[in-house]
Amino acid sequence: MNTKTKVILSFVTIFFLGGVSGYLVRDSFLLNDRYSQNEKYNRDRRSDDTRIDSEQERRAHREQMRERAQQRLTRYLELGDDQQGEFFNLLESYHTEIRDSVRTIRSLENAFVRDHYDEFKQELDDVLNDQQLSRMDRFFHPDSVRHNRMNRNHRN
Repeated sequence: MNTKTKVILSFVTIFFLGGVSGYLVRDSFLLNDRYSQNEKYNRDRRSDDTRIDSEQERRAHREQMRERAQQRLTRYLELGDDQQGEFFNLLESYHTEIRDSVRTIRSLENAFVRDHYDEFKQELDDVLNDQQLSRMDRFFHPDSVRHNRMNRNHRN
């Protein structure tokens, strides 16, 4: 190889290495920045003054939020004084009815899933050994799924 080719190859190699190292350094700065912003956000959330400790404070906070929502709805729907009482009573009964229905449906759904999981597990009893069934339970059992989902949500 002649000198000119060596110089060009050296230049291209140095240029390539510089680009790669710049990309990696930039990426590490971005990750560090994201991490520090996330930590700052979590720290701010933990030290927030709106933290509610006692049950009495929670009830007062819920009542305050309900009053704000009622005021917003009153303004948005342009409710008259004579309409507000009946409207909010009907809205409360609607919410209660929906909440109770959803709870009932959810409990029926959970029972359905458990029953079918138990049947599935009995069918697998011939296929898997006890250790494999135990491992599968930790991953697929309805309680495990709910527990794992809650743990994932808390980590994010």
